[in-house]
Parts: sequence; structure tokens; C-alpha cells
Amino acid sequence: MELKQNPFSFYDFLGYFTPGALLLYLGGYAARVIWPDAPTFHSLAAQAGLEKAEAYVPFVLLAYSAGHLLSFTSSVTIERYSLWAMGYPSKYLLGVSHGGYYSVDKHPALRAVIRTLVFVLILPISAMDLVLGRVLGMRDLYAKPLDNLLIAVIRRKVETLLIETGGVTHPTEHGQARDHDFFRFAYHYAVENAPNHLPKMQNYVALFGFLRNVSLILVVTFWPLAYAVAMGLASWLALAALVVASYLFFMAFVKFYRRFCLEALMAIAVVVKQPAT
Repeated sequence: MELKQNPFSFYDFLGYFTPGALLLYLGGYAARVIWPDAPTFHSLAAQAGLEKAEAYVPFVLLAYSAGHLLSFTSSVTIERYSLWAMGYPSKYLLGVSHGGYYSVDKHPALRAVIRTLVFVLILPISAMDLVLGRVLGMRDLYAKPLDNLLIAVIRRKVETLLIETGGVTHPTEHGQARDHDFFRFAYHYAVENAPNHLPKMQNYVALFGFLRNVSLILVVTFWPLAYAVAMGLASWLALAALVVASYLFFMAFVKFYRRFCLEALMAIAVVVKQPAT
């Protein structure tokens, strides 16, 4: 059986180790700003009696583990915020309307509280996205739909895929496109039947995962730095630069998430054939 992707690739290691290492370094820097006498990694390694080469083994393992934790946490905060605020890329690319940040069907009160908490926790991103993205219209730079011609082509091919391969005779009988995860079926079909598109999709997944993790790291760093600014231990300029950087990485994450979905949808557009009439 041919594997579509290596079980463990350089992208996986880079996507976890690099963000994890960055988090540890920034965490150490923030600790030194707030607590000048905080022990460093090298001093801890020296106290443990580890040689130079040996000292980096626990660091690599810790960074890799932290990267996995970051990946999960960023998926339930940064990524969920983008989906709540803008909708799934596979849907807004095709012009499918999105209800809004607080648009929910089940347990609206509880979910409104959760979404408000996420908004506050990632405030450097959510506030910038609200002002620049929604109010000033900058979302068109990284989360815009396709033109009408491409929307018509892809919608027709997805409908054909659902009917001919999925066995769903009348897809519209099962509700509107905004209510269903049609992209999951389309993506798996593209993986199996569009090998030329697979490497690009894998690269986009690695890129948007990395950018999502870095976005969360910058948000996590924002709060201790804000405290340091309030205590007069750091400058407002550093805090402003961190806010801008967090929003830039968030925009890049959304952009590559969109490109990943677009690549899969374009694969469907060129691979799926219309039935003979």
C-alpha cells in the first residue's frame, strides 16, 4: 500500500519543535524582565551537572512537547476564533454566508460565554481583527471569496462529486451548504485522486499550523509584557510591536488556511468530470 504522506516528516518536527522552542525562549525572556534573578536554562543545566551536548536533549524534548501542547491550544483558540469570526475558508471561498461570531444553534448562552472568553484571551488578535479586519475591511486581503465564475465551476463539481461518488441524489434535500461539512468529503477525494495537488496541500497544512502556533505564542507573551509595561519594566513600543506582529501572523495563518482549502477545491474542479448527458 502506497503511503500518501510520511508518518513523521520534517514538517511535523519543525511545526512542533520550532514553536515550542520559541515559546520557551520568549517565556525565559519574559521571566527575566519580570523577575531579574530568574534562573536561566544554562544555569539549570549546570546545576544538574549536564554537559553542553547533554543539556540540549531535555530542551529538545521539552520544546517538542510544548509544541504539541501549543498546537492543540492554538486549534481551540486561534483557529476557532477565525472560524467563528469569518467561517470556514471552504465555505466563504464559495460565497456561502456566515451567520456571525455569536451565531449558534445549540446552547447559545454557554457558547456565547465561551466565545467571549476566547475573544478576551486573544485580545491582541481579536481587537485588531475587529477594527482593521471587519470595520475597515482588511479581511478582503486574506479572507475574500472567489470570483463568481470560479464559484459556479467549483459548486457544480462539488455537487457532481456528492451525487456521483457520494451517492446523494439530491444534496439540497439535506439542508444548505453552510450547515454541512462537504469539504471533508471533497478533501479526501482530492487526496486519493489528485496526486499533483497533494504536496501543496501538505505544505499549506504545515505552514498554517506553524503560523497559528506562533500567533498563540505572541498572544501568550502579550499578557506578561503588558504587566511589565504597567509596572514600568518595559516600553509601550515593545508592546505595540508585539500586538502588530501577532495580528500579522494571524493574517498569514488565515491566508494559508484559505490557500489549503482553495487547493483542495481546485483539485476537485479539475479532477471531477461531469457525467455525459
